[in-house]
Amino acid sequence: MKDRGTFGIILWLICMIAFVDCSSVLAQQTRRETREQRLRRRREAIESRATSPYQDTGKALAGDRFRVGYQVLDLKDRRDNTERVITVAVWYPTTSTPKQHIYGGPTRGNVALNGEPSAKGGPYPLLVFAHGYGGSGLNYVFLSEKFASYGWIVVAPDFHDRHSAVRIRTGQQEDFDRLGFLRHGREISNSGPDDRQPYLYRLDEMKVVLAQVLESEPFGKHIDKKKIAVGGHSFGGYTALGLCGTIEERHDKRIKAVLLFSTGAAGYLFRESELAAVKMPSMYFLGERERDTPRGTKTMVELADKVYRNLSPPKYLLEIKGANHFSFNNQLRNSFLRGTEKQFEVIRRYSIAFLEKHIEKNKGASEVLKQHDPLLTRYLRENGE
Repeated sequence: MKDRGTFGIILWLICMIAFVDCSSVLAQQTRRETREQRLRRRREAIESRATSPYQDTGKALAGDRFRVGYQVLDLKDRRDNTERVITVAVWYPTTSTPKQHIYGGPTRGNVALNGEPSAKGGPYPLLVFAHGYGGSGLNYVFLSEKFASYGWIVVAPDFHDRHSAVRIRTGQQEDFDRLGFLRHGREISNSGPDDRQPYLYRLDEMKVVLAQVLESEPFGKHIDKKKIAVGGHSFGGYTALGLCGTIEERHDKRIKAVLLFSTGAAGYLFRESELAAVKMPSMYFLGERERDTPRGTKTMVELADKVYRNLSPPKYLLEIKGANHFSFNNQLRNSFLRGTEKQFEVIRRYSIAFLEKHIEKNKGASEVLKQHDPLLTRYLRENGE
């Protein structure tokens, strides 16, 4: 057992070092792609369209109805007689014309920078999505832009983690402490519910973001305050669930659904009874290749099953073929540590269908959720019809 624990720690450190190495280039200007890279990206896109037999079911959701705008806001966090800024990235329906936009590193999009929010079709549902520890609000562009094209406003904050490799506004952090990041990451993964007090800042900042976005000048009037969802990846999954009823005093009853990506932290930082207190629809994604990855004394699949087992229905658990912990973001340059276009397409399709069904009450979304895509190695659902 001691050898297994030592091996798990070494494996975890290797993954985290790889994550840091990749994250350090997130916001650098993209380098010229080689012909081979361009061909590979084009081939992935073609394969994604050709091999997914349920691609056309997305038409029932009437996607890509809107042009997508993109803005960066600095929100004021005034608590404990201090003030600091929480920077957020926002994607939303716009009347302006989109253009190619480089977010940083290899990540590109098609958005209208600072475009005028569209009143036609609103007010729109809101998704606030939390990044993993040390990450950035730009880690999930592949998801955020697509949601906005369906008529959602998506807000992704930069949280004040002790160590952050990249920030929305300033990009790569030159003074980033890699060893400190690894030590603190290990400390978090070895924590339990009784040790989470130092991590409650995440929940507090999430509440500030939600409150201020709803009152913000550019977006407040365009948000349907009865249609709010939260989500998160990894440590961000813990952040999102922290406002969904797991901790009574931080429960925000305006939240109607939660979307979770590969979040071991939600399994080891909440008790089973706390997870059972979440009374809203949930969807949990896990990577096939991370099933046996240790987090403290448990594996990722054990933690995923714990979360799914205790959350109330309707609920969904999806395991993505060939995916690892880093397959749920598109900022990482190394192909082994980022999602493929085929994986992104499946993650987007089921995520959008889930929130369209349970927030927007879109009947067409049910048809998507009934399908078992070949890229899902496991698909569980309860009372999701």
